Amino acid sequence: MFNFFDEIKGNLKKIDQNILNSYNLINLSGKILYVEGHLGLTILTDSLIAFKVKKGRVEVSGSDLVLSELSQNTMKIEGNIKKVEEF
Repeated sequence: MFNFFDEIKGNLKKIDQNILNSYNLINLSGKILYVEGHLGLTILTDSLIAFKVKKGRVEVSGSDLVLSELSQNTMKIEGNIKKVEEF
C-alpha cells in the first residue's frame, strides 16, 4: 500500500522525529480518513470506529462508516465522517 506519510517524511529534513513517530490523520472532505500509527481497533460499527494510538484513543463517528483498508499500522476509513475526537 502507498504510504502518504512516508512520502512526506522523506521530503522533510529538519523536523522533530518525536512528532513523526506518533500518529497521523488526514481527513479528505469528511469522506475518507487516512490513519498512520494506530495500535489496533477497539470499536468497529457503521457509526463509530475507535482505535488505540500511543497516547490514548481516537474515535471517528459518522454514518455508513467502513474500514476499507487495514494494515499493521495504517488504515483507511470511508463514509460520512462527522467527528474525529482524540482522548
